[in-house]
Amino acid sequence: MSIAPWFEAAAEFERDLLARNASLAELHRQAQVSGASRMKEAAALRAPSPWQGTVSSSGMRQALLEAEVFALLQEYATRAAASIDSADAARWSALVGEGLTRSGRGLLVDEVHSSSAGALLLREAWGFRPAVPNRPLIDCACGYAESGVIGKGLCIECSELVARRWSAEELRQLAMVPEYRARVEEILADAEARQNKQIGARSETPLDDVRGKRARAGRRLRWLRRSMRSALAASGGLPSARWQQLGALTARSMQTSLRFEAARAGKRGLGAAGLAALAMKSDRDIIG
Repeated sequence: MSIAPWFEAAAEFERDLLARNASLAELHRQAQVSGASRMKEAAALRAPSPWQGTVSSSGMRQALLEAEVFALLQEYATRAAASIDSADAARWSALVGEGLTRSGRGLLVDEVHSSSAGALLLREAWGFRPAVPNRPLIDCACGYAESGVIGKGLCIECSELVARRWSAEELRQLAMVPEYRARVEEILADAEARQNKQIGARSETPLDDVRGKRARAGRRLRWLRRSMRSALAASGGLPSARWQQLGALTARSMQTSLRFEAARAGKRGLGAAGLAALAMKSDRDIIG
C-alpha cells in the first residue's frame, strides 16, 4: 500500500470526499502545489553551528521538513474548515484517531490529527507517509513515545527528539525574519565559543560554569526580543504556537541542563531552542 495500513481507510475517505466536494478539491490542489514549492525551500535550509552536533545532518533535515509539513497542514486546515461539513470532519477525525492509537503514535501531537480531511494525501504527495510505529525506532524509557502521556518526565531519547523538532521549528521561523535570524545566530555562535572555551578550562563545577555562559546569551536574546518586538509582530507574531508547545515539552525533560534552558524559553523567544541544543552539546562533552 502507498501508506500505512491503519491509515488506508482514512485516505480512502479523503479520496471520496475530494471527488464529491469540488471546492475542497480545489483548495487541496492549491495546497499541494504551494506545499511542494515550500518543501523544496525547507530542504535547502541548513542548521548553523550552534544547532550542529546534537544530531546528524540527515536527522536535522528530516526535522526541518517535518516542521514545514506541520505548518502547511495547519494552514490547509484553516482554509478548508468552511468547505467540510461537521459529519465529514467527525468521520475523518475518528478514522485518523483510530490509526494513531493503533500505531502507537503518542509522540507529539501528530500533524495529521491536528489538521483536516485531505492531510494524509497531502503528506503523501510531499513524500511523507505515517511512521510505523514509533516503538522500534525510538528506545523510549518513559512511555511517552507510545502513549503520549508524560510521567515523571521525558527520557533521554524522547527529550532529544522533542528538542530536535523544537530546534527545527525555530530555524523554520527564523528563516522568515532574516535580520532577526542574523542577530540570533551571532548571539548563539558567541555562546558556543564561550561554552567551548569554558569546557576546556579546569573547574570543579563545569556544568554550572557553562550554564553561566548560556545564561549570558539568554539575557541577550531577551533584549533582542524586546528591541525587535514590532518586526516579530509584523511577521505574524512569532514564535508560533508549535514552537511554544515543543519548548514546554522540552521543559519536561529529565535532563537537568535541557530542562533548565527550555524553562526560560518564554522570556528569551527565538534562539531558546538553540541554547537547548548547546546544553545537549555541553552535557555530552562534560558528562559523556
